[in-house]
Amino acid sequence: MTLRDRLLGGPDRVVGLDVARGLAVLGMFAAHVGSTDGAASWLEIADGRSSVLFALVAGVSLAVVTGGPRPLAGDALVRSRTRLLVRAVMLLAVVALLDLLGTRVLLILGFYAAYFVLALPFLGWGPRRLAALAALVAVVGPPLAYWGPEVLARVELHLPDDGSGAVTDFVLTGHYPAVVWMAYVLAGMAVGRCDLTAARLPERLLVGGLAATAVGYAAAGMIVGSLVIDVPGDVIAGPPGQLPGDVLVDAQVDATTSVPGAVHAWSDPWPTPWYLAQAGPHDDTFFEVLGSGGFALAVLGACLFARGVGAWVLSPLAAAGSMALTVYSAQVVAIWHWDLVGSPTNGPLVVMVLVTLVGATAWRLTLGRGPLERLVGWVSDRAVSPPPTPVVRG
Repeated sequence: MTLRDRLLGGPDRVVGLDVARGLAVLGMFAAHVGSTDGAASWLEIADGRSSVLFALVAGVSLAVVTGGPRPLAGDALVRSRTRLLVRAVMLLAVVALLDLLGTRVLLILGFYAAYFVLALPFLGWGPRRLAALAALVAVVGPPLAYWGPEVLARVELHLPDDGSGAVTDFVLTGHYPAVVWMAYVLAGMAVGRCDLTAARLPERLLVGGLAATAVGYAAAGMIVGSLVIDVPGDVIAGPPGQLPGDVLVDAQVDATTSVPGAVHAWSDPWPTPWYLAQAGPHDDTFFEVLGSGGFALAVLGACLFARGVGAWVLSPLAAAGSMALTVYSAQVVAIWHWDLVGSPTNGPLVVMVLVTLVGATAWRLTLGRGPLERLVGWVSDRAVSPPPTPVVRG
């Protein structure tokens, strides 16, 4: 194997996809341990958007490993689904170990496992159907995630507070609810069903993504900025009055799900619907899906331009992206060991980024796949029987 193949993963590897995944992982570094004081306030761009980019790229990868532009079918698709199901189980095992460390990081790997399982029925779909389903989830999902827990609580159903409610948490009540986040995964799958080496694809993703970003954030800003809402006095701990739209979060009505043990009737006040006009990080609204999802598409499009000399220059990022599970897990361990969350400076962030880029590049050059990627791949391959050898009759 040549030096280029070792550094970039071989001739069949899409370098831009690895670069985008690497950016997503390093963006999560910034979101977890970065300080946004003063001149470093630009790091706020990573808040929420890095995990969205990670979900989008995960969707692209799902499509790539199941045939890319030519979706697998028949026995090949069944074996691929089995591998992905095993990978989801392995992700749950990894995140269970990381959760034992008790870091102040909202671990996303368990949700990714749920996304993989939910994506299984759609692995045979083409790009148009996947894009249409992504759009449907983007519209329907946010109201479900916002009011769904309220409905469950008001019919006196128990909301999850331990591992027994993991499925409900992954799908509806958690920090990355699948009813919303599957929009990013499905959009990524739609991209992965295209030819990632096509000359025009990066440009279309970049331009289309930037347009969606502008529309999503601008529309939310216009709606929220124009609102003046009547708020009951018991919500704002004072006399009844009016609040401008930019403090909508503070104006949300306290409902059953935000008061442990409380029981509200159907006729009691519900959380304000105007919350769904916002587009901030982790608001999980349609406008955030449009804005942050568009931003992720634009970043992916820019990364897919990485060819030739650009691929060499960005190879450290691609190396980190090629072993994202290992890098993400190592980050959590480092945060736990040195208690890095809330650092007043960006020194720890700089060190983590440099160590990751150098270490991932050296590992890829000498050993190839990342250690956790190798383990997960080995287990999933062993779980699937090889295709039968054709019998040649003489």
